[in-house]
Amino acid sequence: MNKQAILRLTICLLPFLPTQLVNAQGRRHEEKSEKVMAAKVAFITSRLNLNTSQAQQFWPVYNEFEAERKKIRAQMKSIRRENKLGEGNEEQLKGSIKKQFSIRQEELDLEKLYSEKFMKILSAKQVADFYESEKEFTKLLLRRLKNRNGNPKDGHDLPD
Repeated sequence: MNKQAILRLTICLLPFLPTQLVNAQGRRHEEKSEKVMAAKVAFITSRLNLNTSQAQQFWPVYNEFEAERKKIRAQMKSIRRENKLGEGNEEQLKGSIKKQFSIRQEELDLEKLYSEKFMKILSAKQVADFYESEKEFTKLLLRRLKNRNGNPKDGHDLPD
């Protein structure tokens, strides 16, 4: 799949991307989030060498997965925030720890469910590559954020 086709596909898929929460920075933050998501779509589409049919089927399912995963991660973040406050007695903290394990299991169950859905669209190799590509994209993004003034060393085009 050439770069121009990936760009067209990315533009076509933008309306299907999960909506981003708008924080105090408003629209600018949302635009940056959309750019990051578009870069992620292009990066993963390229890495998996998705054809047009696969991409049209895969990305809506991925968007469902991502929306559910964000909900679960928000729960975990809330519990971790509560634990940082250090408030609560021994029993409350034990309950919080159990709740964290429960939420982590919920996320694992979600990954298992969507892995099966992904394999109805992609080969097992592509699904395995997807998980690796998702991690790789996150590492690239974090590296880019850490070094905002420079270009990424690996040459991947991520939004500023």
